[in-house]
Amino acid sequence: MLVDSHCHLSYHCSATDEQLRSDHLRCVMSTNHNDWQVLKKIKVDEIKRSFGIHPWYSHLFTLKHIDKRSHYDNILEWKDPDEFNSMIEVLPDPIHLDTYIAQEYDSQLVTVIGEIGLDKLFRLPKNTGFYVRGGEPLSRIKVKMSHQVAVFKRFCQLARQYGKSVSIHGVKCHGLLYDVCHEELMPYNVKICLHSVTASLDTLQIWIKEYGRSVFFSLSKWINFKDLNEGRNLAKMLPLKCILTETDFPIDKFNNNQLTDQLNYICSQITSALDETIDVYQLVYTNFCRFIE
Repeated sequence: MLVDSHCHLSYHCSATDEQLRSDHLRCVMSTNHNDWQVLKKIKVDEIKRSFGIHPWYSHLFTLKHIDKRSHYDNILEWKDPDEFNSMIEVLPDPIHLDTYIAQEYDSQLVTVIGEIGLDKLFRLPKNTGFYVRGGEPLSRIKVKMSHQVAVFKRFCQLARQYGKSVSIHGVKCHGLLYDVCHEELMPYNVKICLHSVTASLDTLQIWIKEYGRSVFFSLSKWINFKDLNEGRNLAKMLPLKCILTETDFPIDKFNNNQLTDQLNYICSQITSALDETIDVYQLVYTNFCRFIE
């Protein structure tokens, strides 16, 4: 069976359960409070739900009981006061993170904690202050890494508390990401998946050495196999027990055949990189079952 170990719903998803059925397993991320309201109501056997806040939405949440302007003043980085003031106008009132978790987290519904992590390159979209459709023009305003780390740590603690695996996003901050995981997850044997991982092979070797069977790497067509040689070299160096496949796509915006084609493509490239006698489909399925158990 094919496995999409990391995929999404669009921000304004209105698909029915029937439209979201597929012939493969899916681990669907939640990235914000909006898509979670849809995901938690979906009743499709092939879908495993994830609960988290993506770093692109971390600024919409506060860990303190403070007013809107004080919150954004504390956690955003900007140079132009006019740009910041314009951004404040479009941003919503922040949501208290612990209240959100207390009200929305349900261990019976949730299989994985994700998508969570850190992103050093992210900039707030100009017109909305957060991603709605993608492709929006970007401001020069960023979310402070200290705030991203605080939100990330809170979800790591949630994973520890309930014995859940985590699916992690990391961009241009692999050292810091490793340090947080080393502190918050590694001592507690929490299984982690680094999705569409872009760290250097040397960095990945450190993860593999330290985490062993508890770390997984989900490979995508558009990131990891954008360059075929790089993708195959990555597949060759990863332990077989660590390999997963993903689309990282909104499943309500693409038909089942399109998403299946992507997963088949990734499996074919992994097969080409490895011993062709290995059943990559069975390998990935077995790894995924171990990841979510």
